[in-house]
Amino acid sequence: MDWAFLAIGGFLLGSVAYTGWYTTRIEPEVRGGYATIGAGVALVVCVNTWVDFVRDSSDWFRAFTLVGYLLVAAGLTLIVRERRTEQRSHHERSN
Repeated sequence: MDWAFLAIGGFLLGSVAYTGWYTTRIEPEVRGGYATIGAGVALVVCVNTWVDFVRDSSDWFRAFTLVGYLLVAAGLTLIVRERRTEQRSHHERSN
């Protein structure tokens, strides 16, 4: 379960990084916000992973933390998908 925890935490960090990169290309004024969110997510993932490896955490704690990570990653994926759809429809309207 430790490695699943680490893998999903890495996926969450990657999702935040990709969403931030994709969004700031379109809206550069939100860079500060995404940098703050990314720092917060990195801190939470690192602390939770360290605690999980160092202390014997209950399976309920791990499960709820992983579900939380997956929900955040799914939300970030939905943001990118919506932005791409909006960008395509805007591009089609301008042609």
